[in-house]
Amino acid sequence: MKLQLLCVAAIIGLTSGCAEFRRNAGASAENDHNVLTGGPITGTRIKDLPAPVQKTLNDRAPSSEIADIDKTTKDGRMVYRIVFSEPGRNPTLFIADDGAIMEKMK
Repeated sequence: MKLQLLCVAAIIGLTSGCAEFRRNAGASAENDHNVLTGGPITGTRIKDLPAPVQKTLNDRAPSSEIADIDKTTKDGRMVYRIVFSEPGRNPTLFIADDGAIMEKMK
């Protein structure tokens, strides 16, 4: 009887420990800095972008991994240069602060 109780207690302990591990194993969107939900770790991050830029980015590349975001001005407008980790699949985007896609900047 003691052996059966010990086995049951061990099984319960192992399964509850595994469930707790799995629940905390993944990163939340707030801590995920390498995908569209977070952006780069340093510099301009996705949450720092204006809402129209975020919408355009989400429409054009919703599940793409972002490597870098740079800010610059062109003709008095703020333009964000979005570089993706897979440039062959997702070429660099230039998005104005109003969400408009800009041509490649020189």
